Amino acid sequence: MDSALEDNTDEWNDADTFTSLASLEMFIPMPELTVAPHGPSVVGLNRLAEYKVTVENKGSVSASNVTIKVYINGNLYANWTTDLGAGEENWFLFNWMPNATGTYIIRAVVDEENAIAEANEDNNEFTMSVDVVWVGNIDVDGNPDDWLTVTFESNSYTVQNGFFIWKDTLDDQRHDKDPYLPGGKSSHADLTEVGVTKDDRYVYFLFTFADMSNIKIGDNGATFIAVPIDYKDGDAYLFAGKMDTDTVIAWDIQMAINLGGSQYVGQEQAVTSAGNSVTSLLYFVDPEGNVISVDGALVGVDLTQNTIEVRVPLSVFEGARSFNFQVATGFSYGPVVWNFGDSFANDGNSDIVDTITLEPTTTQELVDNIPDYFVRITMDNIIESAGLVSVKVQRLIQYQNTFVMINRFYGIRNFERDYTLYQELATGLRNMPLTDEMAKKLEQYDSELMDLLKLYNEGKSMIDLPNYAFSASLKIYLSYTGLKKMVRDLEAMIERAKSGELEKQKEMEELAKNLTKKIDGSLDDWSVEPVAEDTTGFGQDGANLKALYVDYDGQFFYIALTTENKASWRIAYGISLDYKEDGYTTSQDSWARKVSFSRGINAQLYFYWNGPFDQDKGTNNISSAQLVLWNRSSWIYNDLKWTGFYAYTGGENGRRTLEIAIPWKALGGKPSEIYIVAYVTGQGTGDSAVDSLPEDPSIHDRAPGEEWTDADNFTTFAKVAIE
Repeated sequence: MDSALEDNTDEWNDADTFTSLASLEMFIPMPELTVAPHGPSVVGLNRLAEYKVTVENKGSVSASNVTIKVYINGNLYANWTTDLGAGEENWFLFNWMPNATGTYIIRAVVDEENAIAEANEDNNEFTMSVDVVWVGNIDVDGNPDDWLTVTFESNSYTVQNGFFIWKDTLDDQRHDKDPYLPGGKSSHADLTEVGVTKDDRYVYFLFTFADMSNIKIGDNGATFIAVPIDYKDGDAYLFAGKMDTDTVIAWDIQMAINLGGSQYVGQEQAVTSAGNSVTSLLYFVDPEGNVISVDGALVGVDLTQNTIEVRVPLSVFEGARSFNFQVATGFSYGPVVWNFGDSFANDGNSDIVDTITLEPTTTQELVDNIPDYFVRITMDNIIESAGLVSVKVQRLIQYQNTFVMINRFYGIRNFERDYTLYQELATGLRNMPLTDEMAKKLEQYDSELMDLLKLYNEGKSMIDLPNYAFSASLKIYLSYTGLKKMVRDLEAMIERAKSGELEKQKEMEELAKNLTKKIDGSLDDWSVEPVAEDTTGFGQDGANLKALYVDYDGQFFYIALTTENKASWRIAYGISLDYKEDGYTTSQDSWARKVSFSRGINAQLYFYWNGPFDQDKGTNNISSAQLVLWNRSSWIYNDLKWTGFYAYTGGENGRRTLEIAIPWKALGGKPSEIYIVAYVTGQGTGDSAVDSLPEDPSIHDRAPGEEWTDADNFTTFAKVAIE
């Protein structure tokens, strides 16, 4: 209804202007023809290029005698006639060999005469621009057939007929990121060959890879290549793509090939000029990191050939007769490469995947985060010679000279200072009550001090002799670092003595003499049957309790817990005890886990197993152990090493056994009975239980993956009578 019908009380006699009209979509049975050419946007002079013209009938009626014409710079070059059914597509090929450089316009037209009535006559033609460029020795198209083919050992090179060819070891790249890459592999960044040649206009680079079939151009994780080039007095030392890596050459210009950028997305082949963005298929940067224009530079990519070719105008080298270059590959995710360290920050861990090296693998080459090898090219009319240069020796000499200088001054001064400090600390400790262990260590250090003093005097006497300076500085280094460690240990002993820790340790040593079991993680001296055992195989790989044991004597309550873990997860092991009235029952427990109890809990034992979590590898051990007591209103936390004893076994496959001894006095005395339950929880606040002994219904009320964050109420306990 239009608003004009409601604007007057006397609608019979007023004047109405209609503004609302019904919109109807009408089906017109007609053909709908479109056309598009496909092919390279850069073609070599006097080189054959193939183009494909696709014509489609998007209409609902067939079309007969459809004409397709191709014009190059306005001149008719090819034409065809075909029939197209409704929704049908057809394509035609034509070859073109331009004989002059310049920019050409290829225009494809369907039904140029408008002989066929269509729903839309405005989409019957399509144009594309093609640059025709001069080419020399190499046709930059991603096909390596015009390069020298030679066979020789990997990790070596040859110079023949004006070609430099480096053969790289297959599968020597870093594999850390393989699970996250297209196809689950990194072969598309595994260099197999690097080549260089030239003619009178360009220098050409060749890069071949093990297997690029797993990627398309534009993929996240696609190949990235950084090639810093030093041809004069350069002053830049970083690889492009934010690889978190220094070069060993001071470069003047750097080229980067970025298959994960914004050009030719989804394609397998591409030929294009250098761009002006870090997401261009090929770009160049200056020492300040600015993307610069390099006219005439060209890149050719053919993933089906596992090949990338680049040409660089000779003018870039400013008449230089030689240049140095390095090569580093990475995984692109747009403007930069994937990080191998911190996923979201530049952290100093190299992000290089493969590089030129004589080491067996790239991982070994990058042990210090620096690729030490570069290629030196000498050229005139052709590539005359080349060499692989390592800076390891130069760096080693530099390190040795620095090492000698540091120890000549810093080492001598520090040893003499710490020697005096050691004497003062040792004298102070001898006047303090020491544990047997500490007394033995101090006696051991006194003996080692004499050995370090002898080593120091030998080094000091030879440090100024040219042929002995390095070995002398090594003696000084070993003596002062060894002494510094002992001084730190003595300082820690004194701090422990002053804090009362020594008294606690002596008290625990005396208490341990009353143990009737050896608390070492082994259950060989246990003879009791378990009070609870998993006989059904319930549990998860890194959270799988097997059996719970208890025993006691006149002074201690003993607990042992075994697992059938197959993996190391970051979790917490809890043991809750009810042995008197007025215990804790509801809300979050002492470690803020979402567990509650039908019986009042008077004490909890908690152990934090620091396994892997997310990208943190963890330490695969117990990093925290506490005895926590309920005082009717709040929890009182005690470090277990100062209130009882525990030991465990386990590692990369998680915890295996846990053995505990708690003095009765720590629990407030020896009760007549104890109710006990052991369980596994998640690693963080608010997590709940996923396994328990005895098994409790609360850990079976959800799917295993959902049990970590629900709330559990334990109603099943093992009862232990104490005589």
